[in-house]
Amino acid sequence: MGKLLGALADWYQRRQQLQKPWTQQRYVALDIETTGLDPNKHQVLSIAWMSINPPVMHTGSAQYHVFSHGQELELGQSPTIHGLTQQDFLHSSDPRQTYAMLSRALQGAVLVCHHKGMDWRFLKHIEKEFLINFRPLGIFDTLAFEKNIMFKNPDSPPKKGQLTLSACRARRGLPNYTSHHAFTDTHACAELFLAQAFKYAGHSTKTIHLLKQCKHLI
Repeated sequence: MGKLLGALADWYQRRQQLQKPWTQQRYVALDIETTGLDPNKHQVLSIAWMSINPPVMHTGSAQYHVFSHGQELELGQSPTIHGLTQQDFLHSSDPRQTYAMLSRALQGAVLVCHHKGMDWRFLKHIEKEFLINFRPLGIFDTLAFEKNIMFKNPDSPPKKGQLTLSACRARRGLPNYTSHHAFTDTHACAELFLAQAFKYAGHSTKTIHLLKQCKHLI
């Protein structure tokens, strides 16, 4: 009974927090680069995150970490993979410490990412592997938001390439970042989030209403 009451109290507190205007929340933009799409088979190569207090992006305190997994990474014929070179993997972070830092950063914040399906899937796998909880207030998916706003007509679904991070940024008049890199993509995602939210939500719009545009309440 005690655990149930605790869970209900936590749920109520989180829902009360989400009633605040979206501009009064703290957000954490995140990007994960991996060796593939399946967290059961593939590994996280790098991760970056950045706190946002609209309209401010805290770039100076952003985090960026690379994981070598204790072995040399074969890049094959390519000199880079996800913007990483062999030299980057010589400075590997400790995964457990890094994910513990991320867990603390997400406490009381809304997670921002481009394509929640992949990033959240890897985070849930990390939870099980390292026994670390990621408990953001909710998730703002810039891809889902763009799709729900720009492509409401089911008879005119988005074409291939129209929902990439760069394509979504271009529609918002944001500059193109050519490098594919966890830190660069985190910065790009944070900018896109602010551009989307300030255009389509008033300053007093409740956070929960903004997140419902992405259909990603947790």
